[in-house]
Amino acid sequence: MNENQNEKELEFDITYYLELLMRRRWIVLSVWVSVIIITALVTFNTRPVYQSQALLVIEKERGNNVIYQGVGTVERGNDDYYQTQYKLLKSEATLKEVHKRLNLAKYPEYANPYGYRKLIKPVAVAPVPRSRLVYIKVDAYERLLASQIANMVANVYIEQNLSNQLFISKDVLAALQGGKANSRAVYDSLPAVVNNTLIQDLKRESAKLQSLVAEATGRYTPKHPQVVSLTANLKAVQDQIRAETDKIIQSLKIDLSGQLMGNNIRLVDAAMPPMSPIKPRKSFNMLLSLIGGFVLGIFAGVLVEFIDQTVRTQEDVENKLGLPFLGVVPMTPFSKKLTAYNHLLLQEHSLIAESIRNMRTMIDFAIVGQKSKSFMVTSTVQGEGKSYVCSNIAVAIAQAGEKVLLVDGDLRRSNLHKNFQVSNTKGLSDFLAGGRHTDDLKELIQPTDVENLSILTCGPRPPNPAELLNTPRLSAFLAWAGEYYDRVIVDCPPMFPISDSLLWGKYITSTVYVTSFGKTRVPLIKNGTKRLTAAGIKILGSVVNMSKFGGLSYSYYGYYKYKYNYNYNYAYTPDDKDAPEAAAKPHRKDAKKELV
Repeated sequence: MNENQNEKELEFDITYYLELLMRRRWIVLSVWVSVIIITALVTFNTRPVYQSQALLVIEKERGNNVIYQGVGTVERGNDDYYQTQYKLLKSEATLKEVHKRLNLAKYPEYANPYGYRKLIKPVAVAPVPRSRLVYIKVDAYERLLASQIANMVANVYIEQNLSNQLFISKDVLAALQGGKANSRAVYDSLPAVVNNTLIQDLKRESAKLQSLVAEATGRYTPKHPQVVSLTANLKAVQDQIRAETDKIIQSLKIDLSGQLMGNNIRLVDAAMPPMSPIKPRKSFNMLLSLIGGFVLGIFAGVLVEFIDQTVRTQEDVENKLGLPFLGVVPMTPFSKKLTAYNHLLLQEHSLIAESIRNMRTMIDFAIVGQKSKSFMVTSTVQGEGKSYVCSNIAVAIAQAGEKVLLVDGDLRRSNLHKNFQVSNTKGLSDFLAGGRHTDDLKELIQPTDVENLSILTCGPRPPNPAELLNTPRLSAFLAWAGEYYDRVIVDCPPMFPISDSLLWGKYITSTVYVTSFGKTRVPLIKNGTKRLTAAGIKILGSVVNMSKFGGLSYSYYGYYKYKYNYNYNYAYTPDDKDAPEAAAKPHRKDAKKELV
C-alpha cells in the first residue's frame, strides 16, 4: 500500500515539474537559444590556438649520493630532484633565454620588455607517470612558433643542466685536488673511503697492531726485535690504507672528469608543428552549449516560477492565496463583432462556455446553506476582467432558470452596459442620488437578450460615489431586489485604490474574487482579501481570468478542441480603457430582442 502511494506521489511530482516547464517554456527556450548563439559567436570568433610538445628523458645523476666538500656535504638524493627539474624547466632564466634566442619581441603577444613572462602560461610541463619522461607543451597562435618555442625550451634547459654539472664538477675537483694540510683527513672521511670493505679490514688490522705495539713497548725497549717487527708491520698496513685511499680518490677524480663530457638529460622527440588547433573545440563547445543551455534554461524556468508572485493555477490559488478555487476562464481573442458572452448562447460546445458553467456549479456549492444566494464580484486592481467574469456568471445562472438581476456597482468606471449593449443614460446612481420609492427602480432596470436576466446599469457617473453608497437607499434597493429576483449579482469596483466594495459588503456578505493570470502580485491580492475578511465578507473563492491553457494538466482541452472543432472568436471586454463602447449583437435570431 505504501509503495503504491509513494509511486503516485512521485508521478504527481514529475507531472508538476513538467507542467512548470511547459508554463515557462518560452523562458527555457529563450535561455537555451541565447546560450547556443553566444557560444557560437565566441567559438567561431576566437583566435585558434595550436599546441606542440617536445619529449625529454631526465635520468638520475651519476656518481655517489654523498661526497665530502670542505667541511660540509653535498646531498645528491632523488626525493626532490625531479620536482626541482620541473621548476627549472619553467624558470624565468630559461624563458628569458628562449625569448631572446627566438626574438619573440617581434610578436605582439610577447612585445613588451617583460614579454618573456608571458611564456609562463603557454609553456606547460607534463611528466609521464611512473617514468622519467616529461613533455614540454607550448600553446601559441601559430603552428610553427609553438614547435619552435617547445624545442628551444628543451635545448636551453639541457644546456643549462650541463653547465650546472660542469660548475659542480669543477668545484668538487678543486676540493679533492686542494693542497691543504688537512686534505688527508678529508680523504679519510669520504663515504667512498669509509665504506670500502678492504680499507675497513685494513683499519681493523691496524688497530690490532697498534695495540700489540703498545703492549710490547711497555715490556721491551724500542730496539727489541719484537717491537721492531710489530712497528714494521703496523707501518706496512698504514701504507696500504693510504695507497687504497689514494686509489679511491683518483677514481673519484676520473669519474668527475668524465661527467664534464656527459649529460643526464636528453631530447627524445623534437616538437613538430601541429596539424590542427586545440582551441577552440568547435564541435565540443556547440554540443556543450546544447546540453548546458538546456539545463540552464530549465534552471531559469524553475527559478522564475519560484520567484513568481502572481497567480496562474489552481495550486497557486489554494497554496499562495489560501482561497477556494472556483475555476479558470481561458484567454480568448477580442472581437468587436461578438458579445462578451456569445459563447454561452451558441448551440455547439465551447471551451470557455464549459469553464463558465463549471464556475457556476462551484459558486452554487460555495453558497449552500446561506440565506441569500446573492453575491458580488470584485478584484484587486483594474484590468483583471471582473466585469467580463461577472457578466458571464450572470448569463450562466440565468440560463439555469433563475431570475437574475445584474447590477453595475462600480459608480466610478462602469462597463456592464458595454458588454450587454444597453443604454447607460440612467441607472443606479439616479436612484441612490434622488430616488423616493423603490418602485422607481422598475423604470431603471433593463432587459437583456438573455432570458431571465435583467441589468441595472450604473447611470451617470456621480461626483461622490462613496457618499451615495452610504445612503439608506442602497439597503432599500437590495431588499427590494431580493424580493423580485432569485439572485442579485453586483459588479463591484476593485479593492485598490478605493474601498467601495466594502460599502457593498455591508449588505451583500459574499463575493467572488477575480485574479488575472500572471498579472497581479500575491502580496497585493492577499492584502485585498484580508480587507474583505476583516469586514466580515465571505470570499466564496477565486477565479483565474485570462488563463493561457497549455502543458500536461490541460492537455485534454486540446483533445476536445480537435474533436468538436471549436471556434474561439469570442469577445473579451475587460474593465479597462481598451474595451469597445458597444458590441454588436450575436448573429442568432432567437437571441435578438428589442431593448427598452
